Amino acid sequence: MTSEQGLLKSNRLRWWAPRLSAGAVGLILLIAALLKATDMELFIRQIRDYGIISQRVALTLSARGLIALECALGVGLLVFYRPRLILSLTGGLLLIFLGVTGWAWMTGATGDCGCFGAWMRHTPGEAAIQNLVLLAATLLAWVGSRHLQVRYTRVKAWAFASACVIGLTLPVVFGFSVSGITQPHSKAVEIELANLQIQGLGGIDLKHGAYLIVLTDTECVHCREVLPDLNTLAEATELPAVIALCTNEESQRTMFVEEFQPMFPIGQVREDVFWRLLGEGDIPRIILVRDGYVQQVWDQTVPDEDSVRAKYRF
Repeated sequence: MTSEQGLLKSNRLRWWAPRLSAGAVGLILLIAALLKATDMELFIRQIRDYGIISQRVALTLSARGLIALECALGVGLLVFYRPRLILSLTGGLLLIFLGVTGWAWMTGATGDCGCFGAWMRHTPGEAAIQNLVLLAATLLAWVGSRHLQVRYTRVKAWAFASACVIGLTLPVVFGFSVSGITQPHSKAVEIELANLQIQGLGGIDLKHGAYLIVLTDTECVHCREVLPDLNTLAEATELPAVIALCTNEESQRTMFVEEFQPMFPIGQVREDVFWRLLGEGDIPRIILVRDGYVQQVWDQTVPDEDSVRAKYRF
């Protein structure tokens, strides 16, 4: 290889390396934003579980803002738009991610980082390591871009701006209700129940009659512990019928029924619907419903028969 060929190869590497590194980080940010947007209710809960933000409106605005920011930065990195600025912003965002996930890792604040919504679960420790790798790639791209001459075109600017707008609207496209931010959660639950599609349970009309709806998970240890109390309510003939809703597949529900013998039926609902029903509560959540209207909600505890009777309006 001649010196000219070596120089040409070196120049090509200098030209491509920062672009490829930035593009890889940008693609990951875009995927993360898309996956978060598909299930905003779960993502909002994941942010809440860090214990840093608790107010519903602030949580929702933070979630939507983060999705829009990841979309914009992701596209900016892919098209290499104003690389030093976009890479600096990306590095700052990743430093925040690293600090938050590292703190959650050390304190045990949450077991799910929320980086990729419901589709790819990671612990805070795994997320912290991932953020370190992305930060290193971003730093390498920033160093490599310092001596590059990059053309700033209107197409790139429009792509960057459009990505931000699209990021803001993605949650709505995937079914997130903006009205759910400010309306009472009981009203949101009633809206969900009116159109609820339940797999595995036939002949149940939640808009008519009284029910004790149990939001649960077949793998939840606490839900299993309170099963005897739920069976007691289910066997009380003068109380509303008990039905359980979860996101578990039929095979998981069948194994649960065979092992624990619940005295009530268990059906499956879509994951996004489940999280909207759960809201800011925790499983097991028990919702007393009559003719489609919420009468009372109990979180993480099973009410006794007298408590249910007191809230059940005859």
